[in-house]
Amino acid sequence: MSLIYILLLATLIIVWLRAKVSKVNVPPVETGYSRAFLAPAVLIYMWWKRVLSQKNTGRSVVAGKSIRNRKLLTNLQTLYPGDTPDRRLDTYRIEIISTVMLIMGVGCMICLAVSWMSADQRVLQDGDVIYRSTYGGMNVDADLSAGVAVDDSYDEYPMQISVPAQVYSREQADRLFNELSPKVDVLLLGNNDRPDHILYPVDLIKNVDGYPFSISWTSSDYELLDYDGVIHNEELTEPRIVTVTGDCSYRKDHWYIVRDLRICPQELTAEESIAEELAEAVAAADKESESSDRLTLPTAFSFGTVTWEEEIDDMSPLILMGVIMVCIILIPFKESEINSRLKVRSRELLIEYPAFVSQLTLYLGAGMSVRNCLLRLGKKAGSIESGNRSYLDKELLIAAHELEVGISESEVIEHFSKRCGTREYMRFGALLIQNMKKGSTDLMAMLKEESEDAFALRKNEARKLGEEASTKMLLPMVMMLTVVMIIIMVPAYMSFSS
Repeated sequence: MSLIYILLLATLIIVWLRAKVSKVNVPPVETGYSRAFLAPAVLIYMWWKRVLSQKNTGRSVVAGKSIRNRKLLTNLQTLYPGDTPDRRLDTYRIEIISTVMLIMGVGCMICLAVSWMSADQRVLQDGDVIYRSTYGGMNVDADLSAGVAVDDSYDEYPMQISVPAQVYSREQADRLFNELSPKVDVLLLGNNDRPDHILYPVDLIKNVDGYPFSISWTSSDYELLDYDGVIHNEELTEPRIVTVTGDCSYRKDHWYIVRDLRICPQELTAEESIAEELAEAVAAADKESESSDRLTLPTAFSFGTVTWEEEIDDMSPLILMGVIMVCIILIPFKESEINSRLKVRSRELLIEYPAFVSQLTLYLGAGMSVRNCLLRLGKKAGSIESGNRSYLDKELLIAAHELEVGISESEVIEHFSKRCGTREYMRFGALLIQNMKKGSTDLMAMLKEESEDAFALRKNEARKLGEEASTKMLLPMVMMLTVVMIIIMVPAYMSFSS
């Protein structure tokens, strides 16, 4: 798996270097976390557009756009009124590609680190070597998978191998065996209660953790007790005594454990025979190399050849799948973010509406024309820094530019109200257009009434925002109440208990 992560990272780096060499034009974006991959994102997007244009040759542009894309274009045009929709859509898609590349780059680095950390935990080296721990150290445990090739068939057998540390002296081994013997008596019974009443398989253990002995068991009657200690009492008419002898070998010395059991085994299946022979071969290899610093696992047996593989818990593929899922979820999340920003825009325009109507009424009452009022408000909005302009300032600045290029006042007001998109601005625009076309002596009175209605609407909106804020504070208050109740009740409960 590490090769896949390295290839993905190498691909990202190559695309990034190619973009730097090509010196593509990078569009301005509002987010800063994905700026590092903007240039390669532009390069990928240009390639994608070329492929798509070749694929859609002969189709009309309008027919090629789906309903979803047209809605997205409308939302982007509403959020960015001073920019062309197609260019803003390109910037939006380039930003998504750059964010996906950033997530993939970070995710691949995390996957690569996890994969390397998992590789450091490997016990099996060079395919068939396990290094021992030093004298007096712990046993080296390994979860292996034995791939057995018998003729044309290939099967895998999971195995757990425990490689003991380097050798002890004879005196130390005698003392350890005296400690081991009563423990073997307990472990040998398995799920049985006592040795004179065996109903379940016994545990013919090969070794005990913390002790360097390799135990091989022999039975006085292999028809009643096999190598695995499995018993079957289906055809047994009366109890039988079977003597098991455990040969505890360490280096060239042997100690024996002899126990009488009433058991009844069964014949081994083919799979159990292979597993048992594998275990015996590993034990024999362990005995032969006990004074060495490594254990070389056998690769040839009577039934065929064996290839050893270690089972490592590598979480990096799952992390990669998670990264891919995040990238897939990113696109609808970005669209929902645009919808949220549209709601924020509508609320901000509604909040600024009373002040806008009040200013326009004041200018008209002072004798200025609608054209001069809009030009003055647009000039005031243009004096504000671009980063601090509100949505209403941007719309007024566009309206002023339209007046300067020669568009009529009625069309400018109609465009302004449609771009704002809220009911209040459209009603206000219709009022001004009707006054221009038909003329009315009650314009100032209607504007004053509209200003009063706008301030009343602003009060209702402020009250609504206050109610939403109190609702949002409900969850933290409940959490604080829970903490206070725990602080009060725990000492009280402890005092009652004492």
